[in-house]
Amino acid sequence: MIVKDEVLLLLENHRGDFFSGQEIADLLSVTRASVWKAVKSLQKDGYGIEAVNNKGYTLKKAPDMLSAAFIAQKLNENGVLLKIHVEKKVDSTNNVLKQYVAAGEKQDMVLLAEEQSAGRGRRGRSFYSPEGTGIYLSLLLHPDATPEEGTMLTTLTAAAAAKAIEKIAGEPVQIKWVNDIWMRGKKIAGILTEGSASLEEGKLEYVIVGIGINLYEPCGGFPKELKDVAGSVFTSDLPKENLRNRLAVEFLVDFMKYYQAFPARDYLEEYRKRCFVIGKKVRILMPEGAPGRAESGPGREYAKALGIDDDCYLEVQYEDGVTEKLSSGEISVKVE
Repeated sequence: MIVKDEVLLLLENHRGDFFSGQEIADLLSVTRASVWKAVKSLQKDGYGIEAVNNKGYTLKKAPDMLSAAFIAQKLNENGVLLKIHVEKKVDSTNNVLKQYVAAGEKQDMVLLAEEQSAGRGRRGRSFYSPEGTGIYLSLLLHPDATPEEGTMLTTLTAAAAAKAIEKIAGEPVQIKWVNDIWMRGKKIAGILTEGSASLEEGKLEYVIVGIGINLYEPCGGFPKELKDVAGSVFTSDLPKENLRNRLAVEFLVDFMKYYQAFPARDYLEEYRKRCFVIGKKVRILMPEGAPGRAESGPGREYAKALGIDDDCYLEVQYEDGVTEKLSSGEISVKVE
């Protein structure tokens, strides 16, 4: 851990207390000069570190900036051990983790970014990822699971994210089957799960689970093509102190609790009770956007969503009475 992170954690963990430069240097086993440089760098980043003669330094206010050191410490306190990396800007956190895999990375890890220039969603869609307004996070995992079992990681992620957002925001969160998180009638988060499997062993070699969460509305609002469907956890665009770090920690703690018991499906009930398509009339869409399913026969474009089975298939009943289980890989649904 670099001196800057150590100084920040010390002041963050002792809010309201003052430490002289020499006290900090002694506690961290570094020089006073390095403490001074760390404080100046943190102040430049927007941290409200106050210096008072004969008392020392104290942290009055922290900006809403991602901190690998803070997230790692809070995860450790909750018994979660993960490598944490934070980047200023990437094309896509999923893409960067694929590069880690290509370079030989074997450990489970988390990558977060302040901004994505080419955030990705399912089926080639993009995910708008402006600086400072969201959480753009991907996990590199190595589960002892088959590809079929691995598909449930998307469901697990949705349940963990919904729980974490509800805890931070204090408002109900819903899930649109299969991987979109909604609040107040708009999409606030999406999930993209990718991986590689061994054909010989029939097991996953690795999985990358990416999630993007719109925490604040971007300055000037969402682009025209998104404003009718995209929302944010908080309606104000004014950042709240240390909120993104806190939400990242909440999500990762819930995620890892479920993941450590994987492939047990303890998260399914949390998913089901938030899935708002159940009981609704839905329109069945093929991946390319065309209506209906050729396999189901003509006229089967609309159906009633009956429930979610243990494999997260959507059970539907068509208008002619025929029932079917739909896979997320085959179709998507539009609530009518």
